[in-house]
Amino acid sequence: MTLNRKKQRGATFITWMIVAGFVVLVASAFIKVAPYYVEHYNVQKFMDTIASQPNAKKLNKRQIFTKVEKHLDINNLYGLEKAFYASKGNKAKADNPFTLKKLKKGKNRQQLSVNYQVPVKWIGNLSFLVDFKHAVVMGEANKKVVE
Repeated sequence: MTLNRKKQRGATFITWMIVAGFVVLVASAFIKVAPYYVEHYNVQKFMDTIASQPNAKKLNKRQIFTKVEKHLDINNLYGLEKAFYASKGNKAKADNPFTLKKLKKGKNRQQLSVNYQVPVKWIGNLSFLVDFKHAVVMGEANKKVVE
């Protein structure tokens, strides 16, 4: 008796379903998280815009934060707005995501930085915590300093 056995070629239906399920999970995670990366790109752009203005070195803290708040209101940056306005409310004391500090090197140099986290719900009780940081030197276009 001769057995006619053929070698299997390609993936089985179950393998294709596992791969498709994995692709769907990765795509859903990307769809949930990607808008916050686009938002952070907009935050970087408006911070660079504020820092590169001709009179940026002469601005005081109040003037800088007024410009930041105008950009937040215009651009609808929901992840950052939540953290920014939570720091201004009367509820539990939250830290302002924007900080302004004087740099040691140079005269009248200030660094505007932003540091905030965005929790993103995903599936059920699983979520992502996305952490964003960016800093610019006032009056120096596109110059980032970490001290």
